[in-house]
Amino acid sequence: MALRITRRAMLRAAGGAAITLPALEIMFNRHGTAYAQAKPIPKRYLVCFGGQSLGGDGDPLRDDYVPNTVGPNYDLKSALAPLAAVQSEVSVVSGLSIPTANGGTVPSAGRRDDFHVSSLSPLLSGVRSPANTASAGPTSDQLAADAISGGTPFKSLVYRIQAEWYLSVSAPYGRDILSYKVDPAGGSPIPMPPVVSPKAAFDALFSNFTPPSSAADQARQDFLLRSRKSVLDLVGGKLQRLASNPQLGTADQQRLQRHYDEIRALELQISALPPPATATCQRPIDPGVDPPIGGAQGVDTGGTNTYSTNLGYSGEEQRARIFCDLIQMAFACDLSRVGSLMFTMFQSHMNMFPLTGARCDLHEIGHNGDPMQKGTLGVSKGIAWHMKHFGYLVGKLRDTPEGAGRLIDNCAILFLHEGGHGLDTATGKTNSSHSTENMACLIAGRAGGLKPGQHVVATGKHPANVVISAMTAVGLPPQLGEVSGNIAALFA
Repeated sequence: MALRITRRAMLRAAGGAAITLPALEIMFNRHGTAYAQAKPIPKRYLVCFGGQSLGGDGDPLRDDYVPNTVGPNYDLKSALAPLAAVQSEVSVVSGLSIPTANGGTVPSAGRRDDFHVSSLSPLLSGVRSPANTASAGPTSDQLAADAISGGTPFKSLVYRIQAEWYLSVSAPYGRDILSYKVDPAGGSPIPMPPVVSPKAAFDALFSNFTPPSSAADQARQDFLLRSRKSVLDLVGGKLQRLASNPQLGTADQQRLQRHYDEIRALELQISALPPPATATCQRPIDPGVDPPIGGAQGVDTGGTNTYSTNLGYSGEEQRARIFCDLIQMAFACDLSRVGSLMFTMFQSHMNMFPLTGARCDLHEIGHNGDPMQKGTLGVSKGIAWHMKHFGYLVGKLRDTPEGAGRLIDNCAILFLHEGGHGLDTATGKTNSSHSTENMACLIAGRAGGLKPGQHVVATGKHPANVVISAMTAVGLPPQLGEVSGNIAALFA
């Protein structure tokens, strides 16, 4: 009888830590469409985000993003032009909006009138924006991680390309967080700080991927592994004893238990055996030392931004490419099935001069910060930088074989934007970048019957309806916070 390895096959370390194997040819049925014993190929879920609206202040041109053509073979405007090579894998959804308080109570799945960060909660969790936190509900990536992560070593990958806030006179106040998980104690959702170091992300995923080349290397790796595990054991044991102290209140005991659980998850990641290399699962090239962190901009006493083209940049061009490579390979090796990738923060102050030639940060492009790149066409240059890397990632997933098809066939991938273009209910200004009218987003992949490569007009729908479409494609219920229902036209 021919050897058959099932998808349940596990590699176990001496301490009992386990890791699922990546997709091997021997695991598939003879059609290459499913794993042995009728186990389906796992689904992957990824949320990407760019901290920019679609249009510029005062410009009657709404955007240079939404195609004129509806359906397949849509026209690519300047903001989406870098997607040309993967257009057949990406759908554009337009006509979306997030409702606002408009001087009254924040509506269901709506936002406060003040713009920045108030769109985070309804956009990512489908819950109206709260008064005191960035998100009032868990985000879709963490809900997906709870549902589809299986036995993967990394329940979810939480990465950010923009390395710093880049404004010396303020703090991000939640603008730097894209992912929130459920609080087991029933409190506010727990923010998931992203990994911003490409080198740290690489080491976490692939440092034990291949055996050391010499006995000295082996001894050093074993020493580091034992050291890390012993520290975690020591800290974890103390946390457990502290959490059981009757003098602690219930809330503190729950916080300590969460912290202990996170340490145990880290221990499992460290001790997990590496997956065997295959044609599609290979150790990426070590990215080496991270690009240096750039300085922050300031504001002078007159309130004018003292922007300098030498500040606010930390090699995000290189960082973006590395993070895209790591996500693709983590999915291919089944190290993780869920991820979030924040390209730029809400109200991003990342310097765009090295990337698009704009002599201002990403946020100020929408406010005509560079007279040579003002208005919506200037904004679209900033979006196009995001699309260059998003298109690269989609292309890598498309070109990775899996079973009888490709990795992207089992993915649902989103790209969301902070705002649209229209009425700013905080100021009454029209044609404003501080608006969640006329929003649009992207969805790629073919998981769950998604039909990519089309422009769908979803007038009156919430952006969370597109997020729900991606969620249902990987097997989750059609509900996200206060929003329900997917967009049927996105499916075959």
